[in-house]
Amino acid sequence: MEKVVFIAFAIDDAPSLDPGATRRFNEELLRSLDPIIYPEVSLQVEDGDATMRWMKRVRPLARRVGAVLSTWTECADNAGDVEAAIARLSDDYAGYVVTESVPRWQTDRSASAVEARPGVLVTSLLCRAPLLTRDEFVAHWRLVHQPMSLRIHPQWTYVRNVVARVLTPDAPEIDALCEEGFAHVDDVIDPARFYGGDVSHTTWKENGRTIGNDVPLFLDTTHTSSTITREYRLRTFRG
Repeated sequence: MEKVVFIAFAIDDAPSLDPGATRRFNEELLRSLDPIIYPEVSLQVEDGDATMRWMKRVRPLARRVGAVLSTWTECADNAGDVEAAIARLSDDYAGYVVTESVPRWQTDRSASAVEARPGVLVTSLLCRAPLLTRDEFVAHWRLVHQPMSLRIHPQWTYVRNVVARVLTPDAPEIDALCEEGFAHVDDVIDPARFYGGDVSHTTWKENGRTIGNDVPLFLDTTHTSSTITREYRLRTFRG
């Protein structure tokens, strides 16, 4: 099985998908994606207001992550149905095959096309620091930054998706996609909560500096981006 991720980019001031439009798209996905071929399907939808508050922006980015459609299938090279679906959301999209690792999962995997999963995700498109090889980037992420992140941030899920190959022409050159789940949006927006997962021997401000000092050691911060999203898990083969 291969995990396929398609990213639909939102252009200029285009609004985030509203709940009604999201439900209709989800229902269309369930009809168009054969459950035998695609046994697991999930959709992450941008929470534009929350992302702007978190990033302290006055207006949204001209090109930003509007939605992320993830599926598992036998052969990613035959995922034309998934590409056709994401193309209905945006003319500007990119597809990748990724290798998934799940170091933390402290919530259920129940499925619903109508209700978003509790809490929020921070969905990040990661680009490695220019002087690092792909292996060096993954090693630093897995051995240094990830344990630090799991200790400092109050996450209940953490998923690493390392790009194995690109499915669409002219796709942005990203190295990975990270999904971090939080119980409440304030766990992300409030810095005292975001950096306060472990304050037994330090303060949240010191934790913030620790994370901030490590990030540029393995990431190109100019091209890496993060978005607060709501996830709909439409179909799952994992209980």
